[in-house]
Order: sequence, then C-alpha cells, then structure tokens
Amino acid sequence: MKEITSVNNNYIKDLIKLKQKKYRDINKLFIVEGYNIIKEAKDYLNTILISDKKKISEIKDNYKNIDIILVTDEIINKLSSTQTPQGIIGICKYKEVSNIKGNVVMLDGLQDPGNIGTIIRTAIAFGYNNIVLSEDSVDIYNDKVIRATQGAIFKINIIRTNLLKLIEELKKDNYNIIGTSLGDKSIDLDKLHVKAKHILILGNEGNGISKEVLNVTDVNVFIPIDRQMESLNVGVAAGIMMYYLRNN
Repeated sequence: MKEITSVNNNYIKDLIKLKQKKYRDINKLFIVEGYNIIKEAKDYLNTILISDKKKISEIKDNYKNIDIILVTDEIINKLSSTQTPQGIIGICKYKEVSNIKGNVVMLDGLQDPGNIGTIIRTAIAFGYNNIVLSEDSVDIYNDKVIRATQGAIFKINIIRTNLLKLIEELKKDNYNIIGTSLGDKSIDLDKLHVKAKHILILGNEGNGISKEVLNVTDVNVFIPIDRQMESLNVGVAAGIMMYYLRNN
C-alpha cells in the first residue's frame, strides 16, 4: 500500500488545491471527509487517504478497487476543513448530470451553504428528483455544502445551469413553474393546487427570486405567517413548500 509522509509531496499539494473551486472544476474532483460521508460517497470515490493504521484493513475490505493511501495527521489536517478531523479524507469524482425526470427544486442565487444543504436533504425526503442551481449560486462542492448535506448530495440529480433557458425547455414538457414571492400577484400557499409536474423556485436569501425568473413563472406563492415576522429562512420555507406540494 502506498504511503505519503510529507505535506510537500506534489500529489498532496495538488489535492490541497481542490479546496479552491477553480481547481475542483479543472480536475473534476472534490474533497469529502469523515467516515459517514465517505460511506455515502462510495460510488464516486477514487482515492481514500487515512492516518489511522489500525483501520487500514477495515477500509480495504469495505472499499475495494479504490486507491488507499496511508498519510500523516499533518496531511489530513492540511486537506481537512474542520477543526477536529476524523483522520480520513476521500477524493471524489464530480457527479454526472442526468436528464431531468420528476419534480424539480430550483435555486436562484442562493449563497448560504447551510441553506443549500438543508434544501437538498429536504428535497430527497419529500420525493424530489432534481436540484437545479443558477450559475451564481454557491458551489455545491464547497466543503460547507458537502457537510451540510450529510452525504445526501450523492442521492439526487444536481444541475448548475442558466435557469431561464431550462425553464423554457421544461415548459414545453408541461412543467408547472411555481415561484415564491411576496408580490401583489402572489397567492396564498393554501390556495395552490398543482396537478402537473412542477418546478419549485426559491430565491436568494436577501433578494429573493430575480425579476427575470419571476416573469416566466406560472404562479407565485407566499407562505402566510404572523405579521410580526417579515419572512422565513429559505431552508424553512423550502421545507414547508415541499411538504405541501408532495401530494398536490
């Protein structure tokens, strides 16, 4: 089995660069860490780096045909983005994008990794097959997004693209386009009835959905809340909307 002991090793230097989006995109690789997430990532792993010699045999048995490298704690710490690394790092291939089938959650300009992670997990829980992110949304391979999904990122089709172009295409396939907005023409969520396949669009944490996207929706809805509160966190709002729409 291969062993690397120096953080100055060229291969390790290249892996450290994957903490930057630029190099993730160039190499189509990203970092995951921790035993639970690595287990979820099994189909996408091409390398595991581990510093605990006692667990080498177990890792070899569970991850056959995957390169396993024994490294130092110093190397793990360089690759990790957490304060208390578990001593194991996985290097994963980018997920392949599949054709859209079933209902869609579309995210327009979301920037908070925790919100995106929450929405991905909730989408899976309520039977959504696809997450679509606008080109200006936060990178899904950001370490904070990966951790927030708790491995759910590997269970759903995720696409980053131009939202307007995709909406135009999906309308031809009879998708109902549902925006979320507090605008004058928006309707109460309780009055929404959707029988066709649908796209649920959620907007930026501060600015909401862009005007360009709102202009191409079939209907815009709001969640009625107590007037003492101006709005809900987008992750919370997404959960309420998806729960409501699951049987509509």
